[in-house]
Amino acid sequence: MQNVDPKILGKIKKCLALSQSDNPHEAAAAMRQARSLMAAHGVTAEHITMAEIGEARTKSRTMARDKPALWEGALASTVAAAFGCKLMLLRSMDTRPKGSPINEGDFMFVGIAAQAEIAAYTFEVLARKCKKTRSTWIAGKFEGIPKAHGGKRLATSLGDEFALGWVQQIAGLVHAFSQPHEVENAITRYVDERANQGPEGESLTRHPKTRDARLRDLARSQGIRECQDFCV
Repeated sequence: MQNVDPKILGKIKKCLALSQSDNPHEAAAAMRQARSLMAAHGVTAEHITMAEIGEARTKSRTMARDKPALWEGALASTVAAAFGCKLMLLRSMDTRPKGSPINEGDFMFVGIAAQAEIAAYTFEVLARKCKKTRSTWIAGKFEGIPKAHGGKRLATSLGDEFALGWVQQIAGLVHAFSQPHEVENAITRYVDERANQGPEGESLTRHPKTRDARLRDLARSQGIRECQDFCV
């Protein structure tokens, strides 16, 4: 997409704002001026909307084997939807020997600039709370078990299920909203262009390995209850 002089965009946006005036003559004059400037400088409605799009990043707290935990990816997706943003996962450039996993990365929220900033902040607060609650639950339910053979994997896996239940409850309290069509297009365009600037993950999450459905369901239901107490 061609670059447009920010000053020209600013003038056009001011004219468009004036075109909403209650004075019909002032509104008509402002709209004519806006259209004239857009035609003269090759500016489209998408250019104007793109100028409002921004990004905000926050680090993944669970990045391992090049992917965050399932619960953290689910939480990031939930928050992104709640604030009308699209979500990207940015991984650090690999400076290690070939084949070595990268255990650092960022979630990036893309949307109307102010909303993207709020989404990133909200995610940080909720992710910190969820991770702490998960650790407390594991410590209380699996004291001594991680030291046994296979115990650490079991505790970690069920802890992830607990966290998923917590996130599931949070998701029930927020509602995704639809952006205006032009905003959705602009966000999508921004994400497409941003994705071509560097490496990105194929998937946001890694799946827990436990196959014991009963224990997983129990852990998740306890996560739901724990979050209900947090949300009251």
